[in-house]
Order: sequence, then C-alpha cells, then structure tokens
Amino acid sequence: MGFSLDLNSIKLIVWDLDECLWQGTLSDGDVTVPEEHQGLVEKLADCGIIQSICSKNDFERAKARLIETGIWDIFVFPSISWNAKGPRLKSMLEEIALRPDNTLFIDDNPSNRGEAEYYVPGIHTTGPEMIPGLIRQFAERENSDPEHKRLQEYKTLEKRRQAAKDFTDSEKFLYDSDIRVLISRDCKQQEKRIYELLMRTNQLNFTKKRISIEELATLLDNPEYDCGYISSKDRFGDYGIVGFYALKDNHLEHFLFSCRIMGQKIEQWVYAWLGFPEITVTGEVAAHLNSDECPGWINRSAPHGSIKPTMKETVGHCRVLLKGPCDLSHSQVYLKNDGLFDSELGYTTDSGKLITAHNHSVHIEGLHTYSEQDRKEIANDCIFVDPPMLSGKFFTGDYDLIVLSTSFEAYYRIYRKKGTDLKVAFPGVNLTDPKYWPGLVKRAYYDAGNAFTTDYLQDFSSKYEHLGFTTPDMYLSFLRRCLQWLPEHTKLCLILGATDKADGPEIMKIRHLKLNAAIKDFAKDNPRISYIEVDDFIKDASDFTEGINHFSARVYYEISQAIVRTIKETTGIEVHSHPRGTVHFDSFLLKIRDKLSTTISPDSTMYKPLKAVYNRLYKDRH
Repeated sequence: MGFSLDLNSIKLIVWDLDECLWQGTLSDGDVTVPEEHQGLVEKLADCGIIQSICSKNDFERAKARLIETGIWDIFVFPSISWNAKGPRLKSMLEEIALRPDNTLFIDDNPSNRGEAEYYVPGIHTTGPEMIPGLIRQFAERENSDPEHKRLQEYKTLEKRRQAAKDFTDSEKFLYDSDIRVLISRDCKQQEKRIYELLMRTNQLNFTKKRISIEELATLLDNPEYDCGYISSKDRFGDYGIVGFYALKDNHLEHFLFSCRIMGQKIEQWVYAWLGFPEITVTGEVAAHLNSDECPGWINRSAPHGSIKPTMKETVGHCRVLLKGPCDLSHSQVYLKNDGLFDSELGYTTDSGKLITAHNHSVHIEGLHTYSEQDRKEIANDCIFVDPPMLSGKFFTGDYDLIVLSTSFEAYYRIYRKKGTDLKVAFPGVNLTDPKYWPGLVKRAYYDAGNAFTTDYLQDFSSKYEHLGFTTPDMYLSFLRRCLQWLPEHTKLCLILGATDKADGPEIMKIRHLKLNAAIKDFAKDNPRISYIEVDDFIKDASDFTEGINHFSARVYYEISQAIVRTIKETTGIEVHSHPRGTVHFDSFLLKIRDKLSTTISPDSTMYKPLKAVYNRLYKDRH
C-alpha cells in the first residue's frame, strides 16, 4: 500500500522478521538487523506506538537474536512459531485488546498479508517497502513517550494475560489480581492525557463525544461539571491513566476507558461508584453497563497524601463515618451517599504501599492522644506509616454514627516505642523477631508494599517492642475511652469479625470469637454501642474469597443493607442503596440451564465450566 494510511490512527505495528525487520532468513543462517530498522523500532517506542512480532521462526533463536540487537524488550505479545499467521494475529489483537483498524502488519510475503486481512478484517498491511517512509515520517515526530510509559503499561497487560492462563475460574483470577483503582479530580494537571483518551478510545468509549483541546479545557474549568480521571494498577504492574468521566446534573456527558483494562470491569465499578447516573450510550461498545452491579474484586486507592472518601465527595455536614478495611470498602459501594457520610478506608500510596492500619484501635486512639511531635516521630521511625494516616475525623467530625470494623484487631500486631506510650500496628509476622528478617527482606512474607531491609529491621527492633495482638480487655478499654472522648450523641456500630465456616487459621477464628463475645456483652449495658455480625450473612466456605476477612459480593451487599438499617435506627435517616444485581438475573440463569439441558452435551469441554458457573450463580442468587 502507499502512504494513504493515516499513521495517526495506528496504535500497534506488528513486524514479520525474515526479510522484513532484519535482512536474511534465520533458519538459513545468520541475519542482519539494519541500523535504521533498529532505530525505527526505538523511535516508534519513543512515540508511544506499541510493537509486536508475528513471524514463522524458531522462538528461542529469534528471541536470542533480538536480545543481541537490544530491542527484544520493546516488543509485547510476540508470536513466533511455525503456525499460520492469520489465526495468530487474530488471537494477538484479542489479547492486546486493540482494534484491527488501529493495527499495521508489515510482512514481505503477499500471501501472509492476504491471510491477515482474511482473519482480521480491517487490519492494515504492507510490505517492507514502506519501512523507509516510516523512518522518514517518524523522524519528524515529537517523542511523546520518551520514558516508554505506554510500553510498560502493555508489558503489564502481557504479564496479566499470561497469569490468567493459570486460572480456570475468571472471577477467582480477578480477585487474585488485586485490582486497585484511583479516582482523581486534578484533571487540569492531566489535560493532555485526558484529551488523548477522548480522541483515541473507541471500544470502551460509551459517549464518543470528540471535542477540541480548547473545549476540554473549558469543560474542566466549568464548576457545573464533576470531572475525574481513573488510574489503575494490580499485582502485575501499573496501567497508568485508563479512563475519564464528566458528570453534570447526574448525566454522564463523557465516560470512556482504555481498552487495556478490558475484562476487568473497571468501567462498571466506576459507574457504580458514581451512583449509576444517566448515560446515553453511543454506537457499539465492547462492554455493557448495568445499573445494579458493582464488581467486588476492585479496591479503591486514595490519593497519596490524604485519606479520601471512597464514594462521591460528600456535600455539607456528614452525619455518618465509615471507617475500616475491605468489609467496609467493598460494602460502601452499594450505598448512595447523598451527602450523609464520610469514609476513611484503606488506600495505596503512589509508591505502592497499602495503608490500612489507620483504622486499627491503637491508631484511632492516637488521633486523640498524640501530639504533632509524636506523629512526626512515628512517621520517621516507621517506613510503613504514611503521615496522613495519623490524622482523621474520628473525634472531630461530630458524627451521629461511626461504623467501625473490628477485623483488623485479630491479625495486626501492636508495637510500642520503648520507654513511651507511642504505639503502631502492622500486619504479618513479628518485625522485631530476627528469624523473620531474611523472609521479609526477600518479600516472602506479607509486607503491604514496603521494601524492608535488614538494617531497617534492626533499627526498628532497637526502638520498638512487640506487644502482640489486641485482647478483648484492650479493645473494651479503647471503647470506653472513645465513648468518653466522642460527643454524647455519637454512637458506634461495630462490624464483628467472621468466625463460622471459614477455612482460615483456627487462631484467627478464636481471636474473633473472643473479641466478638466481649463486644456483645459490653453492648448490653451501653446503648451507644451496636454491632453487625458478618456470620449472619455467610452460608458456607465459598463465601470467603481470600482468608477469613474477604468475602463474596453477596456478603458485602448484606453488610451494606445492615448498615442501612443501623443508620435508620440510629439517626432516623433513610440511606438509599443500589440493588445488587437481580434485574433480568433469573432469566439469565434459565438460559444457562436450558443450554446445559439441551444444547451442550455432558461430554463437551464446555459443559463442566458452564455447569460450575450456573451452580455458583444459582447459589449466590438464592
């Protein structure tokens, strides 16, 4: 083809190797990578163009030659084998989640190009004669991504896709991925990236409104709009900024996401977080938005430097505070805020540290007793402490009700600075015990994203002593002090830890049982104390997704409904909640059942996985 192709639409270039990227045929002997070809590959990466390989060759030999040239790491999802190229290209684009019309395939063999066009309708193809023109055109281009952030995002996606192949249960993989979403509102700082998303996204662009950079700037400055951009990361890496929304009068005028997060349902989670606003979906979209669903495997991160509400920013006086870990962060998404409550939940810092201990009793008590100097001292001593976690509105927010989770108390260890009353909490193994130090340094133990060194652990153990876990007596003393320090009208609702039917360590169940019993007994004589028993909502072991403190979406929904009832009983105010997902669900189950009984044979490879899905959904529904 000539240069009729608009290179501005190309996001992915797929290279053939023999007589294309390099000169010669690898199976016949050595090959030479022309310097200008290597330079083009590097320049394309600098310009944010993703590159892959589809070649008929021996994988290890081809990889070794590209490593020798120094450009192997620039390619993602390389497909190097002796199989036909058409099906491999089709599979590659599905893995990368890019559209054919945004892809250019360079191959010296017209038959391969024709096969590509047959299997991947809409793909652009050309021979190596186009390479000199590409070199000239991109030589004039600005290096829009010199740090290769876009490449790294696709490398992360590549790791994620590879790991997913080890799971037969897609939802289990999603929970295992530890997906974290950050919603930020400093949109002016990211105006260029947001504009790029607006103009380039298609598959997950629900509104498809293309506007100029000037119109975007005006929109971001307009106080009538609630605008935010979405970033995401998981255990495989950081995907960067992946979405944007613009909300006005409860109507989404812009709602779009990068195809890199396809299949994670981040778009559905954000839609739920926004309260299921009105939206007019334009054109074809690769995902469907439901007004009654909130994925339970997604966690929200708070911006570094602050403990933010994890729902829409509250307006006016907040009368309820939600404070705790996953049991609250996953449950609160079902609650419509309407300006009634604040949230202080777990979050992740920009450096990847998971911050949750600010909701432990020793840190809550410190909000009232620690001086500013005490807080500085703790933050200086403890690398796992984010300074903002030492502040909060527990005692200053003048709340009618504080909903507080107790699950941290059973597995967070307490440390006290020697010779003082300063205490901190951190999960996992005992940081002051040298036998755990090698494992902590090698990250064999849970570290919440902290890079411990032997020197640091030695220093920490010289300053701090290990006190163990919260005992029932300690927690009741904490409650008594809270009731003394809080305004008289403030009541506490405690979410009790799970004890029944879990496969987790017996010691955790015992700690929960003892603490729960003490709290229940204490509440009998204290009308300002109430509690929610998670055990009431757990049917069997399948309701636990990871240990004793992580549950199925149904359990989180039940917790949210218990919170709604408690707010009503305590304040007289009715909080509205989002339904969990019953609309059309029964008919959907019937369709699966009909498939199993009529269309799909029990001998089919699809039968068992589909039957497992049906059984789980039916159980979860009923």
